[in-house]
Order: sequence, then structure tokens, then C-alpha cells
Amino acid sequence: MVPYPTTNAALHWHILNAKYRVEKYHKDIGVIIPLDDEELKPLMTKALRRYFNVLRSNEKHIKNVENYLYGTMQNLFGVWWNKQAAREYAAKHPNDERA
Repeated sequence: MVPYPTTNAALHWHILNAKYRVEKYHKDIGVIIPLDDEELKPLMTKALRRYFNVLRSNEKHIKNVENYLYGTMQNLFGVWWNKQAAREYAAKHPNDERA
């Protein structure tokens, strides 16, 4: 059995680091990820549930649970931001076929 991060503080640290990494990587376009966003909260909950389910299952062998959590959250924030940007683009360019 793979050990979980030991404290809630460890979970928060990895989530915040993933958030900051996505914001820093895309700072040139002004990415800001509000953790209190009503659309993002349930997605974070779902991602954390999937994370813990993977750790509990014997199907996958996670070597570093903290890196796995960080990657999971970084991916979530990136996907969420891209959806927000696409929605905003579609609203500003209603006649664009790509929107």
C-alpha cells in the first residue's frame, strides 16, 4: 500500500504549488486561478477523489504519491483554465468557427 501525504498541510502545499506553477507558466497571458471559483471547486473535489482511489487501488503503482498529486492538480488547473479561455474567446468572437 502506498502511503498518503501525511497531513492536510501537505495536500494544500501540493495543490497550491500546482496552481502557482500553472499561473507562472502562463503569466504572459494573465492566467489567474481562483481556488474559490464555484465551477472549479467540484472539479478539485472530483480530482482528489480520483487521486485517492488510484492510491487505494492495486492496479496502478504510484512511486511518488506527492508528485502524482502535484501532477494531477497541475493538469486539472491547466484544463480548467483552457476551458475558461475557450469560453471567453467564444463569447468575444461569436462568428468564429473555431469558437
